[in-house]
Amino acid sequence: MASLARGPLRNLPISMPAIYLCVGLAIGPWGLSLLEIDIKSDSKLIEVLTEVAVLVSLLTAGLKLTPSWSHLRRSPIPLATVAMTLTVFGIAMLGYFALALPLGAAVLLGAVLAPTDPVLAGDVQVRHPEDRDKLRYALTGEAGLNDGTAFPFVMLGLGLLGLHDLGDGWWRWFAIDLVWAVIGGIGCGWIVGYVISRMTIWLKRYAANAAACEELLTLGLIGISYGAAMAIHAYGFLAVFASGVAIRCYAEEEEDASDDEAEQLVKKVAGINQTFGEILEVALVVLTGCLLASHWTITNDWWIALFVLAVVRPISTYVALMRSGVSGVQKGLIAFFGIRGIGSLYYLAFAVGKNLDDATTELLSGIVLTTIAISLMVHSNVSTPVLNLYAKRGSVR
Repeated sequence: MASLARGPLRNLPISMPAIYLCVGLAIGPWGLSLLEIDIKSDSKLIEVLTEVAVLVSLLTAGLKLTPSWSHLRRSPIPLATVAMTLTVFGIAMLGYFALALPLGAAVLLGAVLAPTDPVLAGDVQVRHPEDRDKLRYALTGEAGLNDGTAFPFVMLGLGLLGLHDLGDGWWRWFAIDLVWAVIGGIGCGWIVGYVISRMTIWLKRYAANAAACEELLTLGLIGISYGAAMAIHAYGFLAVFASGVAIRCYAEEEEDASDDEAEQLVKKVAGINQTFGEILEVALVVLTGCLLASHWTITNDWWIALFVLAVVRPISTYVALMRSGVSGVQKGLIAFFGIRGIGSLYYLAFAVGKNLDDATTELLSGIVLTTIAISLMVHSNVSTPVLNLYAKRGSVR
């Protein structure tokens, strides 16, 4: 299906992710019942598949993102911290007061739905390292960072439900799950990415039979950065994203030295990684369609999804970007393109795998899957025309 998306199906008036979702609905319980999968009994399988897809997409985002502290500070960091926190808080309040959820379950719902998705956001991300558009840069950086910064809130929700140790006075959550795991993940990933990129270029230049291979570098970089972060109890998502940014940084340094070998390596790795990501996207959106058919309910799911996308997201975005220097048009589009997807499905499966009770699992599953489906159908179908109009009107700067 990924090959068809590049060929005869790309001119259809409906996006390919929307078609993948419909295929999932068709082969699931609502249709032919060819694939039956349950978030509770198959949580570990879903967690692993979604984890791999997110990791591949995070590395791709990192490789595209030109490292610049001023650019990161202007929008991606506020979006991944301030907007993330406000989104979790807004959804948690909705869950606690409107749905009568326990506080832990309400915080968990907010944490699962808060991160934007790096897997399904390819159309609105930076196209290449020279892409300096503030809108694309903000969305790419946010998706790369907030899949890691959501983790502390997930652990907080699980802790309030008695499924994770928060420590006396929440000291363990603050010191380990929040401060150390975030800083350690970014630092570990940066070191791994920088060291591996230098070693790879050295081998290609000086080794008689260089064993370096772009495919192996892609898989090895993800595995080493993720594994190293997990070994020190840090967040692997942040580590993989940081490793991609570190490689991009190294390529920029080499380019300044009039040596484009590192840049060529980055392009090859990014191309391979994007191909992996497209294949995984097909499988997981189909899977989402199957799961939606099993867990969707008409009572709460749809209006909560709309509230998250149309109310909580815009408010949190505008607050986070109040002093960012981003234009009003760009703020509006950043608020609109708060794409939810495979990252939220990963966090849902992760939480369910921690022995979340059946009633909470069922309620959260319906809300999360419906939000993903609505976001996918809306954002994937309007992203191209909206961004084309944005470019034609000269908003890119």
